[in-house]
Amino acid sequence: MADILVIDDEENLSYSIRLALQRQNHRCRVADTVRGGIDECTRRTPDLILIDMQLPDGQGMDLMVWLREQGIEVPIVVITAFGTVDNAVTAMKYGAADYLQKPVSIEEVCLTINRCLEHRQIRERLNSYQEAQRRESGHLQIIGESQVMRDVLTLARKIAEIPAGTGPALTSVLLLGETGTGKDLLARYIHHRSARADRPFVHINCTAIPHALFESELFGHDKGSFTDARTDKKGLFETAHEGTLFLDEIGDMPLPAQAKLLTSIESGRFRRLGSTTERACDVQIIAATNNDLRARIDRGEFREDLFYRLKVFCVELPPLRDRGDDLFLLTNYFLEQFSRKFHKDLPRLSESAREAIRAYPWPGNVRELANVLQRAVLLNDGPTLDSACLGLGPAPERPAAPAGSGLQFDFSREDLTLATVEKKLLEAALAHARGNISEAARLLGVSRGSLRNRLEKAGVHIPN
Repeated sequence: MADILVIDDEENLSYSIRLALQRQNHRCRVADTVRGGIDECTRRTPDLILIDMQLPDGQGMDLMVWLREQGIEVPIVVITAFGTVDNAVTAMKYGAADYLQKPVSIEEVCLTINRCLEHRQIRERLNSYQEAQRRESGHLQIIGESQVMRDVLTLARKIAEIPAGTGPALTSVLLLGETGTGKDLLARYIHHRSARADRPFVHINCTAIPHALFESELFGHDKGSFTDARTDKKGLFETAHEGTLFLDEIGDMPLPAQAKLLTSIESGRFRRLGSTTERACDVQIIAATNNDLRARIDRGEFREDLFYRLKVFCVELPPLRDRGDDLFLLTNYFLEQFSRKFHKDLPRLSESAREAIRAYPWPGNVRELANVLQRAVLLNDGPTLDSACLGLGPAPERPAAPAGSGLQFDFSREDLTLATVEKKLLEAALAHARGNISEAARLLGVSRGSLRNRLEKAGVHIPN
């Protein structure tokens, strides 16, 4: 039901239009002058205005000019007995949605009004959706100015700029990184900057779905395909059509589903569980894991062919401890966000708090930092946020070697060469870092690139 204002000095025509609109469940108001129309608009802005161009105290254009000056946007249908091309052009210029020439049938008037209302509803839904998308994109801020994060974002933007449908197989991206480094955020960052931004983004947490139900959840099923399949069900793969499917913790996907996913990525087609019909599906696949997929492949828990198919584009997010000054950029960002959220004054970090933040290793990375700062803002009551509010405790200390002991070497052994010692040191650093290249490089005091070169020269397996 819409609120429609009819402004016309022909009483019989206004009455007939009003009756017809009321029969269609619209609310209809009537005025017969420009002044009367302005008064009605001032009292309540209508959903649509039907206005005659020639009125006793002026022209319909006068009302249109007034609406524009007031910043009121409303569909306007102009109706007049003096229809010319110039009048039509002028009316459209001032915002008329349509133009009717007398004599007109009531049916034609109602059809025109309903068409304009429908267009308005579509436009409002589109504006609402676009605004929601803008709000979502606005929250997708990836804070970081370190070189390693600049490299990550540059690659992410290049991936997002790849046109959809550029090859026979589905596009796939593999995001690697420790827990809390922002893989989910980066996946959304890629989606919202791609040509698929106005299409679905479907997030699947592979650890949250029971293995027995995984194929049904991912690909859907047909009625009767198993005991509880009482109706046809669309899977998440199909739901993400023309959009992005984000497979979080891909390393925990059961092997049968891995085989089916690989086939679907390669062919761009899939079958619901229990169905013999293939369906086409255009989906960008983004997978993420904090696990060592190489180790899972060695244990027979992950398909090697799927691993290589997923890492068409591979993006490794660095841990927070490797991002340098990004630590305090993020700290300031979260303090501002949580202070605003909880209506508290923005606190100043004390020197002890800064030192505690700098010294802490942040095993939970950005997610842990956000949680710690949210708690600190809630607990803190003064203008300064002290280290006690952070609840981090003392920074972990590295065990010191016994005084004067140093490293011991047995030079009587024939295999004690610089090459063998370096190889053992590299292997020990990788083992201690659980295969994380960034952490191993930090332990050894070298860059990631330098460490990779040394690993290759020493013949040490490099984790992916």
